[in-house]
Amino acid sequence: MREIHASKEIGTLHVICDDVGYKTPNFTTSGIYRLHGTVSVHNGGLQAWSIIVKVIKPESDEKNVTQHHNYWRREALIFASDILEELPNCIKVIKVPRCYLVEEQCDDTIWIWMEQIEGTYATNMDQFFFIARQLGQWNGAYMTGYTALPQYDWLCQAWLKSWTTASLKYAPDVETYINGTSNDQVRAMWIWYQNLIHKLDEMLHSLEQLPRVLAHQDLSQMNMFIVEGVNANSQLALIDWQFMSISGVGEDLGKLFGVNMSLGIIQQEQYDEFQTTLYDSYLEGLRAVGWQGEECLVRYGFCLSMALRAVWEVPQYVSLLAQLEKDPTNQQRIDRINRLQSIISIQQDMYTEVEFMRSELDVESILQIDL
Repeated sequence: MREIHASKEIGTLHVICDDVGYKTPNFTTSGIYRLHGTVSVHNGGLQAWSIIVKVIKPESDEKNVTQHHNYWRREALIFASDILEELPNCIKVIKVPRCYLVEEQCDDTIWIWMEQIEGTYATNMDQFFFIARQLGQWNGAYMTGYTALPQYDWLCQAWLKSWTTASLKYAPDVETYINGTSNDQVRAMWIWYQNLIHKLDEMLHSLEQLPRVLAHQDLSQMNMFIVEGVNANSQLALIDWQFMSISGVGEDLGKLFGVNMSLGIIQQEQYDEFQTTLYDSYLEGLRAVGWQGEECLVRYGFCLSMALRAVWEVPQYVSLLAQLEKDPTNQQRIDRINRLQSIISIQQDMYTEVEFMRSELDVESILQIDL
């Protein structure tokens, strides 16, 4: 309270605790709570206050490995370090919650006490395009050399490699359905998927050759706020930094596009326009901070990171088809299947573009030159 209100003298404190009730928490998140109420402050009278307490837990042994994409301690270590305070301040495009305390508890959980961000979730095209441009400016600060990349052993260095490994490990077993289906479209999709898996290591290696940036890697709608900054200028505020990584340029944009389609935030009739304009906005942000490198590197990172989401989504799609046979009138499942089918079609097109860039533009040679 003293830190929040910049006062050494704190009087009566009234506290209410609400469960935020986030519907899709991370496996390593035990709970998220909003503490709020009033406090009497010397010479300030009765003032309202609110903070967020996030409780994280050691969910499994694999998530206790520092290079796992979902290393359970990472967000606590981020807030305990200076890494968020060292985000590029030349552009003032990313706001992060202020951390008041990181507490290790005797039950092996960690409590992170932080500022509650007040802002607006992105719900329309213009807001998403604004976010993409801000991401471009943020990433561009690392690519121009204005800001050095942070060096911590708990920062994931190959986020998509870890995520695709876990996706393959926990994917539903759909071989029985594939072997028994007469649907030529599904069988063709599965053949494409198997070819993607065959080349997965090669593709992941190529991503690691891209110019490196600090990435958020969890840009779902609920983790992004548009807030009013200085002089009424809008700012992008990001929360939930658990997946922070050193990634290739364009990877965060692929996550932004992909995850918000998967969650149904971006509607199917908007997919094409979003794909084009998100990319243009991100590139505009990169150029705005002075990056003048090869555009195909940005396009490559965007297309490939988006296409590799198929490692998880194709098995999910086939599994839903199998479930639909037992419950053919389930409209929620039908809608999910239709959405995934459209998303996978985009992933296939973007992967085709990746293959074109590798063969016709010789992107691998460009990578070697750029590095």
